Amino acid sequence: MVTLKKLPPIGARIIKSALAVMLCMAVYFIRTLLPVANGIPFYSALAALWCMQPYADKTKNNAWQRLSGTIIGAVFGLAFLIAVKCLDLREPTLVYLSASVLIVPVIYSTVVLDKRTASFFSCVVFLSIALTHSFDEDPYIFVFNRVIDTFIGILIGVAVNDFRLPIRYPDSRTLYISGIDDVLVSSDSHTASFSKVELNRLIKNGIKFTISTVRTPAELISIMKGVELELPVIVMDGAAIYDIKEKQYIETVFLPQEICAKAERIIAESGLHCFVNTMYDSTLLIFYSELKNSAEKDLFETHRHSPFRNYIRSSYRHNDGSEKVLYLTVLAEDADISGLEERLREKLGDTVKITVSPSEYSGFSYLKVFSNKASKQEMIKKLKEYVGADKTVTFGSIEGEYDVYVGDGGGNATVKRLKRIHRSGFLNR
Repeated sequence: MVTLKKLPPIGARIIKSALAVMLCMAVYFIRTLLPVANGIPFYSALAALWCMQPYADKTKNNAWQRLSGTIIGAVFGLAFLIAVKCLDLREPTLVYLSASVLIVPVIYSTVVLDKRTASFFSCVVFLSIALTHSFDEDPYIFVFNRVIDTFIGILIGVAVNDFRLPIRYPDSRTLYISGIDDVLVSSDSHTASFSKVELNRLIKNGIKFTISTVRTPAELISIMKGVELELPVIVMDGAAIYDIKEKQYIETVFLPQEICAKAERIIAESGLHCFVNTMYDSTLLIFYSELKNSAEKDLFETHRHSPFRNYIRSSYRHNDGSEKVLYLTVLAEDADISGLEERLREKLGDTVKITVSPSEYSGFSYLKVFSNKASKQEMIKKLKEYVGADKTVTFGSIEGEYDVYVGDGGGNATVKRLKRIHRSGFLNR
């Protein structure tokens, strides 16, 4: 059975692009009514589209890049036209070869002026003048209009892209906490571009937003790449609070050494291997020994070069009173995980917190062993105090455990709901 791919919605950027082009055409028609040359709306539309970017900083950077490139290209183009007229060059081949040679000073000037990113546009403008208007009766008016067309497009593009309705955000003392899997991201562990852009805009506007997840900081950073998180995040199912900006742990809950040793012994007696996630001077080290199955081996090979993961052979482990273990991870076949979970609960009881979750490998699951004091709820209280929030609103995919239940698989809809709640200033249940 063929599954049809769900088409993405038409976003605001697409609509704004069409509106900007429409306004460029409107300005052109107005210019045709004036007793001066009216230019070509094509160039205005191109400049406006170039300015359509997700963020204001990128928009202004692109606008300046396009404008500076146009001016440099126009100056060289004008100089070239004057030279062609003065030298009375009429042979197209000679004119075109001369224009080709002049590409060197055009590009070099962008280097000297430290406008390297504008070199492409400088060349485009220069060539559009030199190759298409050298034999016109009055080519200079085109140079003037070329600059004016670009300037109009840039103004329209920046204005349309940066336009925002005046919205009041009264909810500035609430800490919004979201899960990741099936909440912010769908089952493919991918954060949609819309979600990234909208989250960044909300964060820039002052929303207190953070993440709470069973994942490690490394996994969180990878999945949420492109989202500029400002606040510390709750990771490892409440075992730690990690400050992404400062790259350090500000709260941690460790497994008691004796209980950790018992758990490792039970795992070994079950014929399985575990990764020991240990903290050394604010650095997370992952100790491993003999990898037992294909999933473990692939996980290790995939992530061992990551700058956020530090895998070390168990032979280098201190394994003494100074060791601080955050949690143990076992990646094994579903049946083995089920049996191990039963044995751990039987032997260790409520002295530990055990979580089991599906893995990215078919037929394999993760089992993680934390301290029984590792609690998301406790870390939320600490984080709330840390950021100076009066209340919290949580988003999650388990019904009854969160303020906002996300039951649609997560993704863009979650971010839209976050926006509505934040703007209203209160929680609609």
